[in-house]
Amino acid sequence: MRALPSQAFACGPTAGVVLGVPLPVALQNDAFERPTIAVPYPNNRIRGRRVRGRSLQIADDEVLTRRRIRVTRPSRTWRDLSAELDLPAFVAVTDFLIARNRRRCTIDQLTAEHTRAPRSPGAGTRRRALELCSERSESPRESELRCVLELAGLPRPECNVEIHDGTRLVARVDMLYRAQKLIIEYYGDYHRDPDQWSRDEMRRAELESLGYRFTVVTRRDFDDLPALTARIRRLLSVSTAS
Repeated sequence: MRALPSQAFACGPTAGVVLGVPLPVALQNDAFERPTIAVPYPNNRIRGRRVRGRSLQIADDEVLTRRRIRVTRPSRTWRDLSAELDLPAFVAVTDFLIARNRRRCTIDQLTAEHTRAPRSPGAGTRRRALELCSERSESPRESELRCVLELAGLPRPECNVEIHDGTRLVARVDMLYRAQKLIIEYYGDYHRDPDQWSRDEMRRAELESLGYRFTVVTRRDFDDLPALTARIRRLLSVSTAS
């Protein structure tokens, strides 16, 4: 950035990385190796083999400084990323920005950002993401999983729900189909730790003793989404029939 004109700023995936937005690994790597750099229109875009140059219509208040780097603000970065990501990954970005435990944007701000450019690239993805997003999601994989289930025609599960036995808190679960008493948990790699595994099994036993059914999703399940959604559909069907 020190070598660029003073009016230049990072946008798209590169702004996303600077702002800490969760991106797919391949796109995150590309954001470093081939940064997306913009200048205000009508300046000519920056050209270079290892730079993605852009010339953007942008207001002064749409650019801020983070980590000593000029970047697009979160809501504008969200708009630009909608043209780069598939819907589940973009829902994860949306959930991250509106998360209730550390809100970067409100849903109204994102809606206003979409309204400013309703026909720009990624508009359809933005529109659907605003319908599918949730401020209760606490991890990108949870967001992607919830989106995948809804796109498959399954009902929306509740996110990050506390389950009690009387006044005692038993667990806080990733997703819950309350009527069917079906819990869905996403297990990342840290769940392979022996101590964590023991805690997970104790927690699972407690929940099952209260009449809940329990299924685990891992990153490998995302390699075969039809099989994953079929499994959840069967579990919901069995619960309903019971």
